[in-house]
Amino acid sequence: MLTIDLPIIVAQLITFLIGLFLLWLIAYKPLTAMFQARIDKIRGDLKAASDARRDMESKKEAYAEQMAKLGDQTQELLRQATQDGIRARKEIIRTAREQGEALIKRAEEVITQAKAKAIKELRQEVLDISMRVTEKVVGQMADPALQRRMVDKVFVELEAKKQV
Repeated sequence: MLTIDLPIIVAQLITFLIGLFLLWLIAYKPLTAMFQARIDKIRGDLKAASDARRDMESKKEAYAEQMAKLGDQTQELLRQATQDGIRARKEIIRTAREQGEALIKRAEEVITQAKAKAIKELRQEVLDISMRVTEKVVGQMADPALQRRMVDKVFVELEAKKQV
């Protein structure tokens, strides 16, 4: 039959508890510490990954903002360059027009001077011719100063008729 031997059960229980205590000291604490270290490492890796993701998202947003600003700056620079080009074109046209007008004015002055000079030379030629004709027709009787005054008087009369 089966008999229960209490001293053996107590001895086995004490041995079991001592073994359990030794196992707890030798294996459980290091295993718990190892598992805790593993848990801490995984938590740290997850936190680092989360921080890296947030950092990457913030950099992505900053990059998008910077690209938007660069796009705006590019559009502004293009607009400014276009306006500068239009202003430069207007300035060149204005300068060319002013130079053209100045050139025309100078040409008109030169033409006026040349015309006055030609009229003066023509008048002198007509005077000389008329004096020669008068000398031949009248002879040497007429005074050259009187002839000059008469021819000048004729020219003044002709000019007065021309202006009317």
